[in-house]
Amino acid sequence: MSRRTFGRIAAVLIGLGSVVAILPQSARPRSPRLDAWRLARDLIQESGTRKSIPKFVVWPTAREIFPCGEHSPAAVRGVSARNLLDESFHYSPEVAVRLCAPLSPATGTAPLDAVLATWEKSKPKPPTITLQFPDGAHLAAAFWNAVRRPADPQNGKIVQAAIRAGNEVRTQRIRITLPSHLGTGSAACDPPTSKGEPAAADAADVSLDEFFWVRLNPGERYNGALCGDFAVLMAFHLVHKVQGRWLWTTFWWDPESKEFGGDRPKDFDGAGEVPRAWRNYAMDASFESTATIFNPWRIEERKDNCARCHAEVTVYKSPTSDAQISFDSVTAARNHFQ
Repeated sequence: MSRRTFGRIAAVLIGLGSVVAILPQSARPRSPRLDAWRLARDLIQESGTRKSIPKFVVWPTAREIFPCGEHSPAAVRGVSARNLLDESFHYSPEVAVRLCAPLSPATGTAPLDAVLATWEKSKPKPPTITLQFPDGAHLAAAFWNAVRRPADPQNGKIVQAAIRAGNEVRTQRIRITLPSHLGTGSAACDPPTSKGEPAAADAADVSLDEFFWVRLNPGERYNGALCGDFAVLMAFHLVHKVQGRWLWTTFWWDPESKEFGGDRPKDFDGAGEVPRAWRNYAMDASFESTATIFNPWRIEERKDNCARCHAEVTVYKSPTSDAQISFDSVTAARNHFQ
């Protein structure tokens, strides 16, 4: 075999090897994290309902949506101040409308919160529910920590912050302190009564501005915090319907995480006095109910899969047949069927 012929064969083999190497890469599925960051970036923008508050925080809870008969299915009731910091699921407007739609064509026109009796009596029962949430639907839940204004501006609040390393959870003591520009209260609020906590050798000082926070207005309360105090966002869930599947995403405060924050977009800014504070949240995401995905701030979720947990606790099964109302039809509204 001549050198020229051998060279041609080698070139063909190298070319085929390149094709083989390229094809598996092109067939790899898109990382859910890319979609998760993109979708979250839109939902952390200012809502327009209340200054400096992101969209997902002002969405209505089931308590504000139900009972459905009290308002038009096409309208969403305004969010009351007392529910702004509700840690239940919040539903995007299109989901709120869906929650007051009929469960399925087979159950007639009864809205979702009043359909259980109809569904139980229907013969035969629909084995599965055909009316599902549309693509673009979103659910959210936010988890806060109350930080009261200290009487001594040098004091703060010590918090056990939970962070992840792989599937392991550890805690770090931090002391959340108020920057000077937030030390003065509003004339509409009473003077602070909390003493606060002094500096501690085992607790690193972290400014409140490293978090997203909400300052409570007159009449608002949260876990001991009153007018002029702060609710600090430690963790949150965002769940999205994407091309017929639920994308589960969960965020927690950990500005040092490369494992869960290394791919965060550089422009991941949102609502609030300090838009860049959103870059301090780490994230996990999955379309699957088998992989490990959990929020370390939520003790009941640790080392588990939030998709599996929510699916299991939001299924209503018929006592007389295999028919059931699934997560996609009920989600966190299951309590209204009991």
